[in-house]
Amino acid sequence: MLLSKADGILDLRTWEDYKAAHIVDSTWMPWDELGEALNELPAAPATFFLVGAFEAIELSSVLLDAKGYKVSGSLIVNQQEDLQAWGAKLPGLLTSGNDSKRLWSPNPLLQEFVAKHPVDAFAQRPQALDLGCGGGRDAVFLAKAGWQVIGIDDQARVLKRAKQLAQRNGASVKFKCCDLKKAGCLPQGTFDLVMMVRFLNRELFAALRELVAPGGFVMVHTFAEGADAFGSPKNPEHLLKAAELAEVFADFSVIVDKIDTLADGRPVASFIAQKPAE
Repeated sequence: MLLSKADGILDLRTWEDYKAAHIVDSTWMPWDELGEALNELPAAPATFFLVGAFEAIELSSVLLDAKGYKVSGSLIVNQQEDLQAWGAKLPGLLTSGNDSKRLWSPNPLLQEFVAKHPVDAFAQRPQALDLGCGGGRDAVFLAKAGWQVIGIDDQARVLKRAKQLAQRNGASVKFKCCDLKKAGCLPQGTFDLVMMVRFLNRELFAALRELVAPGGFVMVHTFAEGADAFGSPKNPEHLLKAAELAEVFADFSVIVDKIDTLADGRPVASFIAQKPAE
């Protein structure tokens, strides 16, 4: 079997069958939910080995191919005995239980931030606000790290995926569906971390300053000017200008302000600043 060539092993069967026996280091992903769970996968192009019934493998392969993924191989399992037979041939192949390998990753800038600012470094359990949270990976990551998190997005379908991600990872996140440009969308109070990841709305800069608690942080990670030369985004409103955030948050202590380049050539801005403590 081509397990070693895959970035992940997707088990497409029911949860009950998965718990009874599954390949070591596999990820439970029911085939009929795959289309609404792409936020639980690594970025394309990634390669997967599929486990499940013939029809489930066929349908999932077509979907993954359409989304830019590859399938390196598959194991057809119509009955539990089929999998047990493989386990008998290859000792150590199978395990049981409710473990499911996580394939998705949060934003790398956020990972670095959390590593440097663990929850026990705060006087109280820290609170975070994720603006334009999308599929919820960053919000779920923060919640798993011990933060109280509110994630806001205006796409109900996307938030459905975010809620599913939180549920599968045992994370408690408060998701809110609303238009950030409209009154009443932003929550009351202040937060230890306010972030925009792959999202940019300059109209919210003033609100960001107020939403950050004294001593708290603002984090922005989004495409910078020049990304339009490589395809998208094309709209200049979605492209951060050089030193733009350092100007907006001139009275904050700037911790990170840099431009990196993605594998496809697009420049991405990373910005973290801390608000002065009162």
